[in-house]
Amino acid sequence: MRLFLLLSLLCISGISSGQKTRKYHEEDVSFWNKTDSVQLHGTLTIPTTGKKFPVVLLITGSGPQDRNETILGHKPFKAIAEYLGDRGFAVLRYDDRGGGKMNKVFTNATIDNFIKDASAGVDFLKTRTEINPKKIGLLGHSEGGSVAPVVATQRKDIAFVVLMAAPGVKHMELMKQQNRDLFRGMKLDSTAIETYVNDYYEDVFSGFGKGLDSTQQSQLISAKLDLLRQKLSEKQLFNFMIPAKDKEAPYIRQVYQTSHGKWFQQFINFDPSIYLEQLTVPTLAVNGTKDVQVNADLNLRRIEKSLKKAGNKNYKIVKLEGLNHLMLPAKTGLPQEYATIKGDIDPAFLETVYHWLHGIYP
Repeated sequence: MRLFLLLSLLCISGISSGQKTRKYHEEDVSFWNKTDSVQLHGTLTIPTTGKKFPVVLLITGSGPQDRNETILGHKPFKAIAEYLGDRGFAVLRYDDRGGGKMNKVFTNATIDNFIKDASAGVDFLKTRTEINPKKIGLLGHSEGGSVAPVVATQRKDIAFVVLMAAPGVKHMELMKQQNRDLFRGMKLDSTAIETYVNDYYEDVFSGFGKGLDSTQQSQLISAKLDLLRQKLSEKQLFNFMIPAKDKEAPYIRQVYQTSHGKWFQQFINFDPSIYLEQLTVPTLAVNGTKDVQVNADLNLRRIEKSLKKAGNKNYKIVKLEGLNHLMLPAKTGLPQEYATIKGDIDPAFLETVYHWLHGIYP
């Protein structure tokens, strides 16, 4: 009997110690971007103890993401909301147009629309009695890190900004460096990479933002492909997936169809430094050293330069060793590696954000 009681107590102890006691509750919410007549759906995480909480509005990266920013099984925004919710911060995360409950409304949406969506989220938070309207902040990941400074400079009610793997340079420059880093990660020849980026990629993709029609754009792509064929070996052309002359027509159509939309045309010419140079609220910028999509050195350097130009007196720049674009530990940082990594987000990022916020709102 004693043995049975001991085993029972061990089982009970094991269950209770393995269960996490949440210090927050979650509520499904909806709010309207009245300017665009779009209803957005999300989750508001609210601490269970206290009142008038500081709140963080989460803004996702490129593409139609759901509220958790689910990418290959990782749910970084869910992890951020739960971590901060346990520590006294409310968090609002919402489905993008085209993501989660927002199917079929992403078409032709641009960064201007995403700015309005995020601003509508701020308006919604100001209607909630649990939220301190003077302590509303933004956390933007990747493209969301370009959206957040715009919202913060357009409004006077944003208290702080967190930039997560965010661009600090014009997006064309960002994408050129992204190509360099991706191909270097694939161990391609550095001289060939520069030829591809400077003689092909920059001219072709910047053309999508200059209003060229389909014929003009196709002619430009064809001419730049010819130039690459003159400068690169067959093996190098194969590595960059450049087709033979007699097979280039489908390739050109695919490039055009992928990149001629309104979103890309606006994205390619967007310059976040314009808004970072006006950003005076407390700002935290965090990038990972293994990020091959938003290069940490290039972008953090430009972010800091812009914040200094803005006269921002309260900013912090953090480079987290070994983390990729999703703020997960990585070996190469390449997107092909994402599915092999476990977890939602690295504790080092969560701790960095929390300790910085706690310094503002102890």
